[in-house]
Amino acid sequence: MTASGAENKNAKPAGSDERRWIVTYALLTVFLFGPLLVSFAFTRNLYPFAASTMMMSGGRLKDGTDYYILRGETLTGETISLPPVEMTNALAGRAWGVVSATVENKSFSIRSPHPANLELLSTIGGPANLAPAARLPELLRAWGAIYNARLPETSPGRLKAVRLDAYRWDGGSYANYDRFVQTWRVEL
Repeated sequence: MTASGAENKNAKPAGSDERRWIVTYALLTVFLFGPLLVSFAFTRNLYPFAASTMMMSGGRLKDGTDYYILRGETLTGETISLPPVEMTNALAGRAWGVVSATVENKSFSIRSPHPANLELLSTIGGPANLAPAARLPELLRAWGAIYNARLPETSPGRLKAVRLDAYRWDGGSYANYDRFVQTWRVEL
């Protein structure tokens, strides 16, 4: 036999290596993406709800919470909802976190309070004499000013007052969310 005949006997058919790689990668793809496809098929939440609920704790019914609703009173006497997120372009949790911190006077108990807060504390005689929600009127006026700045001076939709209503949910059940606590109102 010639050398070329021995080569032909041991030679693999053309494309067998290519077919082997295709089969290998096909199996690898099925093993890697198969569980993902199954999980998508049997998911209980669909996008975008799954993304919004995956960080939430479930079943903690014993913890109650306070929540707030911001409203404005227009020059025509109409009461409108004022979402702080739309006025300040902030994240929803951050906007309401500012409200909660302001109501609870947390800006006075940080390590380095603002000089205006230190001045207020010194004039009233210390934190023991601090009124609840001491800086809240300033926050409400600021939000009212932001809202009014977007409207013409002659608009009847301009605000004459801003109101923050506090509600309490005591926990324990998925009900009774509307226990009114208090209202703060400032004229603009």
